Amino acid sequence: MRMLQPRVRPAKQGLALQIKRADPFYLSDQWKETRARVLERDGHRCTFPGCDRRAFIVDHIVSRKAGGSDADANLRSLCRDHDNAGKEDHLGERRGRA
Repeated sequence: MRMLQPRVRPAKQGLALQIKRADPFYLSDQWKETRARVLERDGHRCTFPGCDRRAFIVDHIVSRKAGGSDADANLRSLCRDHDNAGKEDHLGERRGRA
């Protein structure tokens, strides 16, 4: 009986995965209070135009990495779909238009 070669190739050695670590600020009491205030301000609804789904995420319009502040005017409530559409890629650029 002849053995067939496996179709799955072994993973390349040395491939390093970058693990994204959350900024500890987002675990602080200050952020939790700010998040609750912004969600309340927006009625717990996604602020993306035309969307009326429940918001779970408070997002910076101008990211903290780009110098954006934590002021309420720079924060918006988003549903999960619009948050995922607007996440940053590995270069810090927004992927979508959210």
